Amino acid sequence: MKSDMDQNKNEPRKEAIIGNAHLLDLEVLVPDRAVRLLALGHMARSSAPTSKAKMSEPLTAINYLVVSTGGDILQMMEAVRKIKEQNPQLKVIIADSLESPYFPVGTLNQSNKPAGVERIIPVSREMAEASRSLLHHQAGILTGPGGGLAGCVAFALANKIGIEATVAFTITNFNMNLLDQLLQ
Repeated sequence: MKSDMDQNKNEPRKEAIIGNAHLLDLEVLVPDRAVRLLALGHMARSSAPTSKAKMSEPLTAINYLVVSTGGDILQMMEAVRKIKEQNPQLKVIIADSLESPYFPVGTLNQSNKPAGVERIIPVSREMAEASRSLLHHQAGILTGPGGGLAGCVAFALANKIGIEATVAFTITNFNMNLLDQLLQ
């Protein structure tokens, strides 16, 4: 079994390359929509050369980035700060757990959001699990709770956006290592 093959169609997955990061293009999850949905994470890559030379896109190709509060929060916030330095127009959205939030909704208002964050959206455990299931069954992607949180918000955003835009979301922890892949 090849890791870069789509299990449903047995053909190579579509990818977008930004820096050294390979993001999975999940158009199967947003059919007939103007929005492009990309999954970003620490992914295994095939060591075989690809037949097509792929062009790298600039970081500015991403309009929205959805990250979860899973993982090291300080590293995530540092990565958010640095990505905003590189792409100030990028809208960063944090998907937080509704049941055990890192940023409690009751204490959160527009003035005390972390720097560089457009919005924090609470996601229920059930919705995160539904998102993980959708990723697994429709796109062949296994992810943990953090990927479920970010995926849930990204799917809702992609469904609401009526314009051409690119929504990227993390399926692993967003940290400096993942950011470095985007910036190289």
